[in-house]
Amino acid sequence: MANLFVLLFSAFFSSAIAIQCYSGSQLQVIECPSLSCIKQTLGFDTVRYCDGTGVSSICQTYRIVDSCASVPSLGFICCCSDQLCNSGSTLGVGLVVVFLATRFFLL
Repeated sequence: MANLFVLLFSAFFSSAIAIQCYSGSQLQVIECPSLSCIKQTLGFDTVRYCDGTGVSSICQTYRIVDSCASVPSLGFICCCSDQLCNSGSTLGVGLVVVFLATRFFLL
């Protein structure tokens, strides 16, 4: 009986800390080892994937928490921590990038 309790508790706890993110061009749903999903736009290309963990975490390295930021050489990065949060249309992100680029060149 105790083994069953431990097994159920472990299954519940692991699912509570896991996050699902969209990944790839077909927007496949995957379990992520990290606590963040990423949507990255560079030029006209948008990719979605799980953030890394520890020192390989883009969201932690650039301090992007449930928000978006423009990162040199990486493009426009959005980090989020809800289930399947890195979906969204690429048009919306594209418009933000165009707006920021226009503003940058006008200043």
